[in-house]
Amino acid sequence: MYDLAILGGSVVSSDSVEVADVLIKAGAIARVLPAEGSRRADRAGIRASREVDARGMLVMPGAIDPHVHFGLRSRGTVTADDFASGTACAAAGGVTTVIDYADHLPGMTLAQSAAIRLAEVRGQAAADYAVHQNFIRLDADFGEQLAQLHAAGVGSVKVFTTYKDVGYMLEGGDLEALLRAAKRHGVLVTVHAEDDAVIVRVRRQLEAAGSVSPADHGKSRPAEAEEQAVREVIRAAEAADAPVYVVHVSTRGAIEAIAEARRRGLAVMCETCPHYLLLDEGRYAGPNARLFIMSPPLRTPADQDGLWRAVTRGVVDTFSTDHCAFTPEQKALGQSCFDTLPGIPGVQTLLPLVYSYGVATGRITASRMVEMMCETPARLFGLSARKGRIAPGLDADICILDTTARRTLSGADLLSQAGYSPYEGMKVGCEVREVYLRGRLVASRGRFFGARGAGEFIRASA
Repeated sequence: MYDLAILGGSVVSSDSVEVADVLIKAGAIARVLPAEGSRRADRAGIRASREVDARGMLVMPGAIDPHVHFGLRSRGTVTADDFASGTACAAAGGVTTVIDYADHLPGMTLAQSAAIRLAEVRGQAAADYAVHQNFIRLDADFGEQLAQLHAAGVGSVKVFTTYKDVGYMLEGGDLEALLRAAKRHGVLVTVHAEDDAVIVRVRRQLEAAGSVSPADHGKSRPAEAEEQAVREVIRAAEAADAPVYVVHVSTRGAIEAIAEARRRGLAVMCETCPHYLLLDEGRYAGPNARLFIMSPPLRTPADQDGLWRAVTRGVVDTFSTDHCAFTPEQKALGQSCFDTLPGIPGVQTLLPLVYSYGVATGRITASRMVEMMCETPARLFGLSARKGRIAPGLDADICILDTTARRTLSGADLLSQAGYSPYEGMKVGCEVREVYLRGRLVASRGRFFGARGAGEFIRASA
């Protein structure tokens, strides 16, 4: 007797879309039976405690959002979504695994810093989770610390090429040393790439000119800063002969530099976000400019076009949201582009937006969507032993997507404690009908049915 049978849906993988039945037992995929007539005999005697009719639906692995910030302490406050509400948002949107961040704490090793963050998350998360470990300094034994971090189940670190004023920035020469050591120990280095010197110089110019309103946010972190930093990251990765992953790429110039590096055979990987594909800098001209402040900022329509071309050509590896939600009231505490809290909500709308503006428009296939949102993040971040595919033995994380539904996005209908959506009023051509986490129903049609604390830490494996 199986616990659950999802029958007759179009099961999507990176290389096929096949009508099949998915059988689930004890939280894992037990069998996937294609619907061809020659396999009908395989169904003899099959029984399940619950059967779900998925005919006409896409059946895909639960998505992985590789870049979220839940319960983030920033500038004297905390994000509106903690791990409980944030993972509820994720589940409602078909995202069954999220990867958050652990601060690199003073006097603590990398593994100790990660353990403190994981202890904070445990008991809150309603979806499964992993963490990237922030890396802001080269301690004398940092190589040994990387080995300990990987042994503790954390397979990636994040560095910043900016935010020197708050102590986050890793100096350029240190990045190359980190890349060499991380490669030895099987740890992937991810990078927030904006050139700090450019940002500091532009800030001084804007302050001298009195151009510091929220409407000036795009000017304060120009495309030049990202593009220059990405080129330097590529140089360091080439010198170290090591892989590197660039987070939230927002500009045409940056993605072209990454594409050129890949043509030369370098292992330079990257993500982009729906807001860089679907929103542009015109949002800063309106009265709600603060609600669209994030770093890097929204860019030009030409940048959007360049990013979409890169997605279509396979240069972009994954989609993320950089979900970092603040309420309008929290945003309103800032008086300028420099002190407004940066970040937007987005994890619940990730899958509907990618499907509607990527797959339904013909830019990418459903298989490519699953590759980018499920299989690739699982592979890059060491989660493939449990996540990313609908295959026997893996966790039964499944999203049933109704591609006949049509709706209009509204913050009032979403679960984020931010209380708004940057995609307010946008049309989507699908609905996340049901979401299963390890075989248990956690969400249906935007409603959350999971349980706080039911999420598990997913250890990164080699």
